[in-house]
Amino acid sequence: MNKISYFFWAFSSMVFNSCCYNCESPCGLVSNAYKINFFCYVFDKETNESIVGHCLDCPYSDKVSTLVDMYGDTIRTEGTITAGGGMRFSLIKQGRDSVNYPIHQEYYLHLVDFDNVERDIDTISFDFTLVHSDRCEMYDYKDFRCYYNDSLYLTEYKWYKEGGRVIFYK
Repeated sequence: MNKISYFFWAFSSMVFNSCCYNCESPCGLVSNAYKINFFCYVFDKETNESIVGHCLDCPYSDKVSTLVDMYGDTIRTEGTITAGGGMRFSLIKQGRDSVNYPIHQEYYLHLVDFDNVERDIDTISFDFTLVHSDRCEMYDYKDFRCYYNDSLYLTEYKWYKEGGRVIFYK
């Protein structure tokens, strides 16, 4: 019985260590590119606080503000816009986007105040190529460009570090 336990321990150790050898991040990260979410906030550049959410000074409601993709589909995943103003949405669409091909995505953030009046529409767009990575993350973004209201905001996106959070300023 002791030999079986030792063999199981040695085999498990080899499997788990080979997965994470020389990685900066722990194993268990998302390896399916279609499950990688972009995580962002829109902050007021004067106050450095979220402009969307359920807070005292937020001008826009998280309940009625919506995120719409370039095909006119409302992004309705649970928690797309949180009470704190955080937004999570997929950059890669299964069945449409592929590895090693250029990808363009556009999203429109319809900002609605607490009186249900749409006050503004912000544009968040992306151009990149999804490539296989030689790191544990499995996928990486090549030639990544992110625009917020037509201004270049990011030239790389490290989704596997620090939760991949991005803050746009308005």
